[in-house]
Amino acid sequence: MKKFRWLFLAIFVFVIGCFYTTLIYTGIWFKLTSGLRSLSFFGYFLWFIFAFYFTLTLHELGHFIAFYVQKVKLRALYLTIFVFYKNEKGWHFTVKPKLWVLFGGLVVPDLGEIRNEEEYKILSNKFRKSLIAAPIVTISVMALGIIVFVISMIFSQHVHLNGILTINALYITLISILYIYTFKLSNHMFYGDFVAYKKMKEDPVFELAQINQYTMFSSIDSRDTIRFMWEKSKETIKTLPLSTSIFYLMIITNYIDGLLKSDYDFDLEIEDKLRHLNLNVLCKSEQGLNLAYDLCFYDYKKGHVEQAYQRFDRIQNKIGKKLDEKMVLYLKNKTLHIMHREDHTEFLSKKENLYIGQSWIFDALIDPYEMLFAYHQQLPYVEYSCPVVFEEKEEQKSDLS
Repeated sequence: MKKFRWLFLAIFVFVIGCFYTTLIYTGIWFKLTSGLRSLSFFGYFLWFIFAFYFTLTLHELGHFIAFYVQKVKLRALYLTIFVFYKNEKGWHFTVKPKLWVLFGGLVVPDLGEIRNEEEYKILSNKFRKSLIAAPIVTISVMALGIIVFVISMIFSQHVHLNGILTINALYITLISILYIYTFKLSNHMFYGDFVAYKKMKEDPVFELAQINQYTMFSSIDSRDTIRFMWEKSKETIKTLPLSTSIFYLMIITNYIDGLLKSDYDFDLEIEDKLRHLNLNVLCKSEQGLNLAYDLCFYDYKKGHVEQAYQRFDRIQNKIGKKLDEKMVLYLKNKTLHIMHREDHTEFLSKKENLYIGQSWIFDALIDPYEMLFAYHQQLPYVEYSCPVVFEEKEEQKSDLS
């Protein structure tokens, strides 16, 4: 292949030369350059902002409309700092400058009630379709932008209009290519649309974690949904191999929440699995550390107070140094308080001491602090005591006589 690289380069240069010559000969190159020169420097900046929000809006509307067409209610549409959200009084609009960190958009569906496996599968299918709809819109918009640009270069004689169409076609194409690139990216926290679509289809753990996560935004507070999602979590943990992936940990957390808050029945098979969770690994991540402390609550709830306290002490020596210090302190004091080991009522009553992570993103829909306050309720007190048996020994008196 190396022998022909110069030949390939020559062919490429020849094709570019022919294309450039064609543009010059037909007058399109003059239209293009004249149009671009007609724009001011400030105009370049403004049209970039327009192209960015144009592509972003259409992309997120792809998700939004796909949910709407499938009769899934919506709770919010995020476009960087601009948020359209719905509550019991209808739709509202707000601006949240802190959301620049997202540098993108987000659609939050209202999943409603999920009471059985059939409803769960139907909803999962709708979720997948909404994921793939937005990339289709982005690719279509890019193709349409290129077509409009080509037509304008052929037929339009308006210099300034040609400049506007040219710069927008360039911006929209580049931004769309960037979007398409991100659709294929993923890490432990972020999944592009293509990757998420595939995992929703093939990975039941990812599927369950995503749907369970979005149930918190439902406008209906359904006990049936909570119970079904707990049963689904229980079934998944029992049937699939143990893992420390963030999504598997989320499912275990949901299972333990049901035991602690709804007094659902403990499962001995799952309890045996939980014993094999690696505490060293859990304590190195935010989700893992939360679960590690939840396991303390699990032991305490079962009446194994000494085991709960010993696990808590082991956690202190294994916490990752890169974890947020505020989070570490909050989780520690919360755990001590919930297990009646220390009283941290005053600490937990102050918002500045609480760690809400990324939940602030959704504060237009939920109050993250109110949600945390609900998790500060102490578990039913279990006496921690060690029985001491006193044996009275008879003194042996020797007979001297």
